[in-house]
Amino acid sequence: MWDKIEHNGREVWVLPVTAYGPPVPETVWHYIGYVCRHGADAHLEGQSQRFQELVTTFRSEEEAREAGYDEGRRLADGLSGAKS
Repeated sequence: MWDKIEHNGREVWVLPVTAYGPPVPETVWHYIGYVCRHGADAHLEGQSQRFQELVTTFRSEEEAREAGYDEGRRLADGLSGAKS
């Protein structure tokens, strides 16, 4: 399920995804996500910055979510420095 935090005037959305199909006891995780302004339509071109990590694996859903939030914060910080 998608989760959201707010950082530096932006929304950071992250979805942990299983690496190899349905969860099992030793499931490893990746994440996908995007950063956008409040109220933006993230499905429209130019309204969001997407990111993902599909190489590194994480040992839990929460670990993947937190890594996604960290990446989203870095992107939000960079976007805030750029003219919008």
